[in-house]
Amino acid sequence: MGADYPRETFRVLKNNEISQDGNDHNQRLVLEACDRLFGA
Repeated sequence: MGADYPRETFRVLKNNEISQDGNDHNQRLVLEACDRLFGA
């Protein structure tokens, strides 16, 4: 995404969003919501 992308700027927040098993749960939730909205 680039160095100025918010998740790169706030790396601590990004690291906190990623669980110990390496999954980014917020990203998963957003993608699931998009799937429901757009019928993927």
